Amino acid sequence: MSTTFGVHIGNTSACIAVSKEGKTDVVANDAGDRVTPAMLGFADSEIVVGLSAKQGRLRNMANTITNNKLLMAGEKIEDSPVKILEKGEKKRYQVDFKEKDFFMSPEKVLEHLYVYMHDIAASHCSVVDQSNTVITVPLGFSKELRDVVKTCATTAGFRVVQVVSEPVAACLAHGIEQDQDRRYVLVYRVGGSTLTATVLLVSGGCYSVLDSIEQRLGGSAVTEVVVKYLAKEFMNKYKMDILENRRGKAKLSVEAEKVKHVLSTLDTAHCYVESLYDGMDFSTNVTRARFDNELSKVASEMLAPISELLTRCKLSTADITNVVLAGGTTKIVKIQKQLASMFPKAEMSLNISPDECHAVGAAVQASLITKDVNVSGPTKMMAISGDIVAVSDSLEGGRAVLAYSDSIIPIRRSIPVTVTTELAEVSVKLMFADTCLGNLKLTPEEKAKLVLGIHIHRDGSSHFTLTDKTSGKSTDCLVKQPNLEIEI
Repeated sequence: MSTTFGVHIGNTSACIAVSKEGKTDVVANDAGDRVTPAMLGFADSEIVVGLSAKQGRLRNMANTITNNKLLMAGEKIEDSPVKILEKGEKKRYQVDFKEKDFFMSPEKVLEHLYVYMHDIAASHCSVVDQSNTVITVPLGFSKELRDVVKTCATTAGFRVVQVVSEPVAACLAHGIEQDQDRRYVLVYRVGGSTLTATVLLVSGGCYSVLDSIEQRLGGSAVTEVVVKYLAKEFMNKYKMDILENRRGKAKLSVEAEKVKHVLSTLDTAHCYVESLYDGMDFSTNVTRARFDNELSKVASEMLAPISELLTRCKLSTADITNVVLAGGTTKIVKIQKQLASMFPKAEMSLNISPDECHAVGAAVQASLITKDVNVSGPTKMMAISGDIVAVSDSLEGGRAVLAYSDSIIPIRRSIPVTVTTELAEVSVKLMFADTCLGNLKLTPEEKAKLVLGIHIHRDGSSHFTLTDKTSGKSTDCLVKQPNLEIEI
């Protein structure tokens, strides 16, 4: 069985997953971490990526690039420690490298990040360049931006066969499309810098995005809350405001981020900063109860977009059947509890780590794409443009949906048909919108077990069958319906 990869690069973190022999898992980097910082740093004579860039960021803030995806999307980064030059629509970073000014585009930064992820993949598989790879992008990225991202990944050595949006990748990781029932899914993603809430309709294996809302609020806001709490503790102990010292605040921010991650799994986190200010060390414990109390200041703001989104989609919380969590910030227990309280009837998808689900979903999708896919053009899928309904007195309620709108072609499905003694003949009318596709009629034998089947082929033609499983008798009809399918 072939090996396939899924790659996700966000504003602050990146992850790569591999699918092989029916199993999908995350590939760890050289340090053994499953998630890699999406940072690029310019040291004295070399360009460093990932954990090395993050570790050197404290003493090299003005030359360490993060939040690159925001800049690619055209967003302004007001508080960037790295100088950003703008000329028309083109943007470039200006850093100090090899003792002179050095300029780099956001696209080139992304390429460096993909090269680093390619190296991680190469440590796991020797044929990465020949393996199918699916990459993720934000839902709002235009076709032009998607093409740019795909080019960056291809230049880095990946064989990109498809680009999928992040909300769909998160759902694919949990296999939500495998359920044939129509359902509304909320994908709630909170990363390091941004928050996105998306409602999707899942029907017949197809995802349809109903609406999405994005906000510039993420894990950095949570870290800032912890920083202020720790600064208050420092003030109580030493009577000094550490927030007025730029370097001291930066060191405290590093430890605050560690505290935040620890409290996602443990009840208490220890914070220790050596020589935080004027030679003074700082040590304190932070409990999850205290953390939750401080987090209340931003948690309500983080959850507010969900209500607005549901209103725009004309849905209630009871209509949501699944809540998919994505992004490292959603690992915070308080946020998970508040979401569970907001959607008491929904299934919370927690079996995959939120900061890994995008890459896992992309790897799953890559495993479903055959090796001979044409990588020079977009992957095309077809779906039906409306419900196909069977109408009969022998069906419960007089009708049943054989195939839902937006279901991906090809489709094969069957449903049982009740046989009543009052009917000498079973008649089923097949409807698509206001069009009658055909009629199926069958005289059942004694103790008959009737099954109504549908098979929509890749060319859009439909084959309907009505079969008596007891006697083997059947009737069928083949329908050519040129307006049945749509390209998605």
